[in-house]
Amino acid sequence: MSRIMHSSSNESLWRNTGFARLFGAHTISLFGAALTSVALGLLAHELVGAAVSEVLGITLTIRIVVIVLLAPFAGALAGWLGSKTTLIGADLFRAGVVIGFFLCQTVGQIYFLAFLMNVASAVFTPVYKAAIPNVVSSKQYPKAVSLGSVAYELANIIGPALAGFFILWFGFRGNFLLHAVAFLASAALILPVRLEGARPPDAAVPSIGGRFSGMKALLHRPALLCTLFLSFRVSIASGFVLVATIDYVKNELLLPDSFYAWALAAASVGAVAGALAYGQIENQQVRQRLYAVLPWGILAGLILVAFTRDFTWLMVAWFLAGSGQSVLMIRGNELLAAHSSPPERPSIYAAHFSLSHLGWGVTYPLAGWTTTLLHFNRAALLFAILFALATLGQMLYFRGKLD
Repeated sequence: MSRIMHSSSNESLWRNTGFARLFGAHTISLFGAALTSVALGLLAHELVGAAVSEVLGITLTIRIVVIVLLAPFAGALAGWLGSKTTLIGADLFRAGVVIGFFLCQTVGQIYFLAFLMNVASAVFTPVYKAAIPNVVSSKQYPKAVSLGSVAYELANIIGPALAGFFILWFGFRGNFLLHAVAFLASAALILPVRLEGARPPDAAVPSIGGRFSGMKALLHRPALLCTLFLSFRVSIASGFVLVATIDYVKNELLLPDSFYAWALAAASVGAVAGALAYGQIENQQVRQRLYAVLPWGILAGLILVAFTRDFTWLMVAWFLAGSGQSVLMIRGNELLAAHSSPPERPSIYAAHFSLSHLGWGVTYPLAGWTTTLLHFNRAALLFAILFALATLGQMLYFRGKLD
């Protein structure tokens, strides 16, 4: 029987040492990633100057392509090596890659190292997500997922400030070394954790066809297919926020750089608030009401910025959008855990991690193209219509199928 059924529902989540160690490892990695994100931008600027946006855009495209193509194989790798070995191996590999960034001298090296980094991330993230339901109880799971969302958003808020502090002391390349240390700390935290689903010594290596079993399950089980709809709705909001905000703040409102950071922070604060509101409530009926209401904040936020031209309203809109995004993401993780068994979770989570990123592969370039062609307000209205259509499509297609 899965560990998800072993933990007492009354047990404090933080007394669950398996979860605490996994959460700590993931959180340390997230804050390390924030250091590298800032340092990578400065490295690109040092190498190419004014063409920094082009370099970072290509790097982002590499991330999406790698995740979509390679994440489905993470489940097979975890089934072969065992989840713990896979997670620790990915951490050690990524530690070596960020040291490579410290030594990087050309744009070509940035692209190559970005490819390697995202190969390891395409393995680590779905295997980590698949491990969480195996170390917590079913009652604890919503809280565990919401805490993961909070850690992600806090890293987005606090991480850049930490990066700026460390740059003063170590220079921006020093942040890469600090990230390497974070990966080593993550691996050390995972090492003592007992993870079910590790391959027994006499277990057979998964077949080629088995590697795609997770993708088949996603496409044939209504509840799992619904998670892809939820991810696409999230990608509509986050794709527009991440790509279009910089153009609006700098080119249309003509505000200083710090206002761009505050706008993104508003979305992250909203995501933290949404995750805490949804995840900390144990009453299932109340959670369902929040799920029915909060995601509409995304539509409200997009409509608000479509018909206003003021930074304060932008902050309000992105707070609403952030709260809706986090609830959709947590609900998707709940469905993944509830409609999969422990042995198949690595493959299912890996397939979901891959297919869900197809949405960002569409919304990132669409947001950039429409904002340039139509300007921010009209592009926001277009994305509001797209979000409404995606929501309506999900409601109609899955009506009566998830009962």
